[in-house]
Amino acid sequence: MKKIVMFLLCSSLLYGCSSTKYSVKVSDSQDALVTGSELNITKQDYFEYLLQYYGAQTIVSTLLDEIADKEITDQDKIDQLVKEREEEYAQYADGNLDQYAKNLGYESKEDYLNEALIPEVKQELLREKYIEEHLNDLIKEYHVCSFKKIVVEKESEALDIIEKATDEETFDQLMKDYGSDAEDAGVVTTNSTLDDNLKDKLSDLSQVEKDGIYDKAIKLSDDNYAVIYLYDTAHKNTDGIISSLTSDGEVQEKVEGAYLKQYHFDVYDDLLKTEIQDISDNYLE
Repeated sequence: MKKIVMFLLCSSLLYGCSSTKYSVKVSDSQDALVTGSELNITKQDYFEYLLQYYGAQTIVSTLLDEIADKEITDQDKIDQLVKEREEEYAQYADGNLDQYAKNLGYESKEDYLNEALIPEVKQELLREKYIEEHLNDLIKEYHVCSFKKIVVEKESEALDIIEKATDEETFDQLMKDYGSDAEDAGVVTTNSTLDDNLKDKLSDLSQVEKDGIYDKAIKLSDDNYAVIYLYDTAHKNTDGIISSLTSDGEVQEKVEGAYLKQYHFDVYDDLLKTEIQDISDNYLE
């Protein structure tokens, strides 16, 4: 409360009556919360401050948590992922999750689990559920593919590699020969960190239906050339694909928006609606 009042003081949000920016009103809205020499902070001022800085995200997060509670009901799966996250996060505090929780401002591990970690895990499982149910469509939309690549300076050298790499074993050996100029990129989507020219080719690469060397050298934005060996073109590595899509911020917003619309999320305060749309235009119709 002290910090918020100080912020109000410092940000010139003090006025004699409510700003009425939001259509929602609290009871006794004009009653003073803080008064002093030439200042008057009303209940409505304070309420609108909370709405402006926390309202939109809090509303969305609260609704998504409620949706996850309805959609994610496999307690064994929840418990398993919570345990994994506990072990993972505890490493940031020398293996002590209690200390990790306190470092984040929680009074106890139990508070952290109930208020943060369990909801986080349910949200992750919610995204996974949607992605599993719509996997083929998402693979097409985000041009999902898996490849290894070797980068060389000259097109003639790239074409020579394409001619030599008749199978994956040969390509893997060439990768060793090229050292740091070669890598297994793993599962790649349109939002992966890639050279722009290579990203532009993902639409073509993702449509290849047979594992093997891509028959064209791809000129990169730095005038080098990439030689691509595609694998898992049948998309059997579903765990890896789902994991990659789950961690994709754009996919996350798409999934959240789909669930909010499924549960008929709507907002009737125009300003609050605009602020939610500013977070993501996927959240509202």
